[in-house]
Amino acid sequence: MVGYVQSGKTANYTAVAARAVDAGYRMVIVLSGIHDALRSQTQVRLENELVGSGNPGGPAWTVLTEETQDFKDPGVEVLDRAGAFLIVAKKNVSVLRRMDAWLAAAAGRLDRLPILVIDDEADQASINTRGNRAPDPSLDSDAASSANGPGPTATNALIRSILGRASQAAYVAYTATPFANIFIDPDAVDREVGEDLFPRDFALQLPRPEGYIGTEELFGVSAQGRDVFRKVRDEDVGELRQAMTRRTSAPMIVGPQNQLLPDSLAEALIAFCLAGAIRKGRSGFQGKPHTMLVHVSVRVEDQARIRVAIEYQRSYWLEARRQGHDLADLFLEVLERHFRGVELPTDPLVTAKAAIAVLEQLDVVELNSVTGENLEYAERPGRNIVAVGGNRLSRGLTLEGLTISYFLRTASMADTLLQMARWYGFRSGYEDLIRIWTTDGIAQWFTELALVEESLRDSLQALYRAGRRPSEMAIRLRAHSALLLTARNKSGMADTLRQSWSGEHPQTVILPLHDQARLQANRILADRLITLCGPAHEMTGGQLFRDLPPEIVCDFLRAYQPHPDTLAMRGDEIADWIMQRVVQGELVDWSVLLASAQGGAAVIVGGVETRLVTRRRTSSEGIGILIDPRHEGADLPGGPDAYRRASGNYDAEAMRSARPSTQGLLLVYPLDPMLLDVTGVDAVIAVALTLPYTSDGRSNAVVNRGVGT
Repeated sequence: MVGYVQSGKTANYTAVAARAVDAGYRMVIVLSGIHDALRSQTQVRLENELVGSGNPGGPAWTVLTEETQDFKDPGVEVLDRAGAFLIVAKKNVSVLRRMDAWLAAAAGRLDRLPILVIDDEADQASINTRGNRAPDPSLDSDAASSANGPGPTATNALIRSILGRASQAAYVAYTATPFANIFIDPDAVDREVGEDLFPRDFALQLPRPEGYIGTEELFGVSAQGRDVFRKVRDEDVGELRQAMTRRTSAPMIVGPQNQLLPDSLAEALIAFCLAGAIRKGRSGFQGKPHTMLVHVSVRVEDQARIRVAIEYQRSYWLEARRQGHDLADLFLEVLERHFRGVELPTDPLVTAKAAIAVLEQLDVVELNSVTGENLEYAERPGRNIVAVGGNRLSRGLTLEGLTISYFLRTASMADTLLQMARWYGFRSGYEDLIRIWTTDGIAQWFTELALVEESLRDSLQALYRAGRRPSEMAIRLRAHSALLLTARNKSGMADTLRQSWSGEHPQTVILPLHDQARLQANRILADRLITLCGPAHEMTGGQLFRDLPPEIVCDFLRAYQPHPDTLAMRGDEIADWIMQRVVQGELVDWSVLLASAQGGAAVIVGGVETRLVTRRRTSSEGIGILIDPRHEGADLPGGPDAYRRASGNYDAEAMRSARPSTQGLLLVYPLDPMLLDVTGVDAVIAVALTLPYTSDGRSNAVVNRGVGT
């Protein structure tokens, strides 16, 4: 089951567990990550929402774990009780070994006790990164070495062993980043613990919850109305990696030039206090927790140093205030810079003073293997917490009331980076207060990750529509230009298909915004293209030009000058591929959509009047996802409205699936230069393609080579 990061997967598997017990399952084992905080959090939720209390007619539950206690052997006699059993366990080898031994001792009682195992964060710790012992090494000489080897990794082997203890056992995996699970060898069997955990029966995408803030809202088309990202300078990154000491001998003068923290982190800290004051002034947030994320390094010593520096900065400001310096001007400056346009509960000066009160109450908490993990949201509600950490903040743990994130942690794997995005989730009533400080490079990684995620969900939808199992049809994943999809030791079955853009929608997610020559050349090129297109058909979303030969489109793609670092929109290579397909009788008929936005400033492109489209920067030259999904159906019968989901959203993947293999669509977006802080051109030209599925198959994708494509 594939969800979204921080999107309510727990609620879904709680419902699955309830239905399973109704259907006759007697034991529910939830493997809840690898950290105590997540296990405790899950235990409390399941006791409240699954077990409940005073539920007439419901099953009698025996709960074998507690909020503060992981699984311990309760004796096999406990299984003689009627009703259902619940275990919430950490994926820890010693814990799983105790559980496996207990189930082995209870073998005689398990025949009448069907077991459901729910693996939360199933791509973490559950994956076998070693080999499997061959069932009979004498039958295969190549298997001899692995037959006598150590076998699967311990956690993976124990999960497989637990599943094999009962005559009736089901395993359901949950994660938002299933790349490692998809790459499990579907034929892997170990002679002692049986089949591996490849999702052979189904892989389903959970519905997108209403009110969820995720990739689309922060990097997609709907991100354009948000003011989220703040760039962290390279100098600040370097300073955070050096020792920080308190400068007590200097006079207490309030201002950026005398800060103990780098400018960006100091501003983020003040912004957090302001967000807390604004949020508290809104209905329903009094007494609710409010959190800031500071994730700079994986090293515990770095986290301790940064926590101390933040505490020193806080005490420095408060000491300056005690000495008679007014902090209001400093807070008002940050309020104007980072929350312009946000509706305030009162006038700016009162808001600034309320934010100073938040500063006085600030709790700076370090979360790691040394300090522990409990944020004590239930025990101490209403606090304003600055959570400084690394891996403990990277997966599963919910940061309640998160508004400000300061994120400099890099990673080499896409699944790791996505799981670190704790700012995804439900932010109803304060979504306008979300701000993320990060580097330009990390912001660009996340922009491309939005396309990787979209490709995954499209592939899961294609699998579902085809009525196939994951063991029968390979799930295709888009490769990331800078990141591995998952760790190398988890992707031994990964195979990259040969280059093709079948069924793809390449687009310019970064633009040469600092290169006037490229911007002007692309502006002239757009004029030339539209002049060649013939009469336009006006439609919602722009001007549509039909019946164009592929040569016009290919000439445009070869002449278009993208950002030098772009990998998603390589015009020469795409044009070459289009002409290869033309030889096969595909992509011979083209349309061009000159996009337009209602309310945008008027502009003339190639003699045709249109209106500028709004996109804003998500990094120094990144704009996030360019394509408006409805545009992908502009030239199809019935238009984009024929491809709406039940939710009302446009289904772009369905549009590409319905597109005849002969028919391609080029999208030209004239973007408003003012919103991109660009001068010298009246429109910044961005481009995209929406392409049908062609006979060479969808490639430049990563698949599990053990499954048919």
